[in-house]
Amino acid sequence: MPRTCLCALVALLVLVLAGGARALTIEAETARIRTVGAAMEGGWNLHSNGEVGDYVRIGKAGRYTVALRACGSPAKGVWPLAAVSVDRTHGKPVSVASSEFRDYTFEVTIPRGVHTVAVTFLNDTVVGGEDRNLYLDRIEIRPAEGGAEPTSASHDDWAAMGERREAAALEKADEGVEKHRKADATVRVVRAGKNVADAAVRAELVRHEFLFGCNIYRFDRYKLPEQNATYKRRFRELFNAATTGFYWAAYERERGKPDYAYTDAVVAWAKQHGIRLKGHPLLWGHQAGVPRWAGGKQPPPEVQKARVTEICKRFAGKIAFWEVVNEPSHLPGLKIDGPYRWARAADPTAHLIVNDYHVMADGYPPFFALLEKALADGTPFDGLGIQAHEPRTMRFPLEGVQRVLDRYATLGKAIHITEFTPTSAGAAITGSHREGVWNETAQAEYAERFYRVVFGHPVTVALVWWDLSDSGSWLKGGGLLRNDLSPKPAYDALRRLIHREWKTKADGRTDGTGAFAFRGIRGTYRVTVESGGVTTAAEFVLAKDKPNQWTVRME
Repeated sequence: MPRTCLCALVALLVLVLAGGARALTIEAETARIRTVGAAMEGGWNLHSNGEVGDYVRIGKAGRYTVALRACGSPAKGVWPLAAVSVDRTHGKPVSVASSEFRDYTFEVTIPRGVHTVAVTFLNDTVVGGEDRNLYLDRIEIRPAEGGAEPTSASHDDWAAMGERREAAALEKADEGVEKHRKADATVRVVRAGKNVADAAVRAELVRHEFLFGCNIYRFDRYKLPEQNATYKRRFRELFNAATTGFYWAAYERERGKPDYAYTDAVVAWAKQHGIRLKGHPLLWGHQAGVPRWAGGKQPPPEVQKARVTEICKRFAGKIAFWEVVNEPSHLPGLKIDGPYRWARAADPTAHLIVNDYHVMADGYPPFFALLEKALADGTPFDGLGIQAHEPRTMRFPLEGVQRVLDRYATLGKAIHITEFTPTSAGAAITGSHREGVWNETAQAEYAERFYRVVFGHPVTVALVWWDLSDSGSWLKGGGLLRNDLSPKPAYDALRRLIHREWKTKADGRTDGTGAFAFRGIRGTYRVTVESGGVTTAAEFVLAKDKPNQWTVRME
């Protein structure tokens, strides 16, 4: 991922009187919540989008005024965005459009309990010689008149509240699975035009509607045949979707000679095993998305259009999903309107996704704004992609994940979690009430919980792990398999979840009308019926908002 630079200076939170109660005071230099950064005289310096704050006890739920004294420096005419976050969920940001210190106020509602309250910088970037920075001189957290005074709390107090919030998020997710991922179906058995009573029926889910996927970048990349065979077996035993790479720099090393043969092999294998494919990415502002023969610059629009059009046409009906432009709100050199229109014209049936990162951390307002503009402009896209590995060591609070999904769901598009990489190589866990390190146990526990929350949300349609094996993983320890391709606990946990808990097997007998009813996870079912020594099987799709009235004819 690209690394940007920012500075945030927080001087202090001062004591003031507000309606008879005092505001909470926290010194930035001793603040216990600090995203990536380093101490500096008089405050704290952040190196990327992040926050500085502390643990606050709220005795009575209510409205609070958070007053910031801040200034900023712009980049490409855009000033820094500042927001106040509660439990790492921020409200509406404000543009700090002044190089002189001014006061900015926010009205926030904070529930009773122990919370994190922090200052968040949302749109750091460097453009040419301009470095967009946010400087905070003072913050005051003031209760409404007659309200309870906020007081300092400990990390342990907040962690205990975090455990309760996480338990509530998981309970909500389980309810969501029952409500949003299941549907009712009726199997009716008929022989010679008459209903068959007391027939034995088994309805078994054989392929999920939901896309449980992973990138497949190590396909046939191992030196030994048995390694390649193991990789493919582990992949198909867990996943029903795969992301295959189209990074321009590596895919077309010589102009006019793209590596179609490799993709054709992936397509053939995926078709054989019922695995749905997504292409990623056709255009990207990163160096990996710039062909080497282009002299270090993106080729002109007509060359970009030719690439998008040719690839989408060639793989129409074979690759159903495309991330046409990758990370457009972080790398704004590539616009999305033209490329998505080219892709739509080349393959009108394709599902087109706009994909970006840092969204799970703070909602990333620039991405939301880009999508709003795309909708207003009529840009053709079908889904929005949220990466889930930035910041790279953050254990995204589950209730925060639900809030981010709820926020992006208001755009009316399907949501894909496109890149999820909790690691297991010993990095310190950040951004969570949980402390410790990312080892195999922590990876497995969080993976299962994150999958539950995503699967339980009504508008998500896909969750993609990034990468399958530690061998070749872009983050150390990011695989579900170790270097020797043996499964980690996370692989086993997801297999139990996807293929046991979320895999419906319904058995029973038809009633007097020849009907057998059940409720199951949506997807493709194999229905087997036995009556009078005769067995008949058929496949049906259990779909959302459909009658799902299936007839099996015993002829």
